[in-house]
Amino acid sequence: MTTISLGPVDELPAPELATDLLFSTRELAVELFWVGDALLLGNGGLAVANTGASEVLLFAGDGSLGRRVGGQGEGPGEFGSVTTLLGTDAGFLAYDARLARLNEFTESGEFLSSSPLSAQSAIVDLRPLATDAAGRMLAILGEQRFFAPEGMKRDTTPLLSFPDLDADPDTLGLLSAMEWSYGAVPGGGFTRTEPAFGRDIVASGLGDRALVGDTEVFGLSIYAADGTLTRRIRGSGGGWTVTEEEIGSWRADRLERRGPDAPDWYVEFTENAPYRETHPAFHSAVLGPGEMVWIGLATRPGEETRRWLVLGPDGQPSGWLDLPAEASVLAIAADRFVVLQRNALDEEDVRLYRYDLGP
Repeated sequence: MTTISLGPVDELPAPELATDLLFSTRELAVELFWVGDALLLGNGGLAVANTGASEVLLFAGDGSLGRRVGGQGEGPGEFGSVTTLLGTDAGFLAYDARLARLNEFTESGEFLSSSPLSAQSAIVDLRPLATDAAGRMLAILGEQRFFAPEGMKRDTTPLLSFPDLDADPDTLGLLSAMEWSYGAVPGGGFTRTEPAFGRDIVASGLGDRALVGDTEVFGLSIYAADGTLTRRIRGSGGGWTVTEEEIGSWRADRLERRGPDAPDWYVEFTENAPYRETHPAFHSAVLGPGEMVWIGLATRPGEETRRWLVLGPDGQPSGWLDLPAEASVLAIAADRFVVLQRNALDEEDVRLYRYDLGP
């Protein structure tokens, strides 16, 4: 196991990376419906989990849409809800969260096989992160849906190790997950919402490696598919004190989005909801080949861009780039990366870029 100590991330010397847009699904007039994941393929193409349409879209490197894979159904190669894509030597795996099975395809989209999970571990909220040639898999769960009577509480999720898909998983540890804010509503019951400046789990996978972390502190861990810890990354960043102006703006935005007809109980809950008094240490992180990692740094409200720090396979800073603050990096390779953006109408756009790390 290797430990990488970065120190203050906003002081690291690294060059700005040059990028070129290869294609945009919006510019190509490809309609997307709730994108769940993306995977850069070895043939230069891109696979996109178009989750809302129960399909995987396969793009060539030039952006041409080569094939739509799957479709709604329970037959071979069909999906109830495709949420996660994992690369394999033969092509890729698409996890069907509703049917709790992994469907394997070639990079060109030909269906190869279906592997259901055992009945005891067929969990709708499962999120596969890594798998290897021996059939071992590392995964976490989605929301646990824990409800508390009031205040804030972190959700939890187990880190699960499957020796194979026919066996029940072992729990390697319990991880802190999304933070929620709870409050009572009239007539009984409770409401749950994300608190201002709350904390969350970070989880990303590529091939036989998985990356997990917690935005409470600047720390990330990389595991092999068999559960072996291979690398730790430590640093410092974010953590600034939340100002009165920032929490005031957050509350005003929540009420504006709810509209002028917001019920009195919602207004009261929003105006008095607990919140974190400091910003998270960082925003997110994505795993690349050779244990390369991209880290989305923390930003203050209102900032239009977010800085992404690029760590090379040796764990050292290789560069940085600025992306729109609300954009999500879905996948990275040694020379390409995929970004998901949404406009004011919540229309999705998947954009593929080329970049150069230099010598």
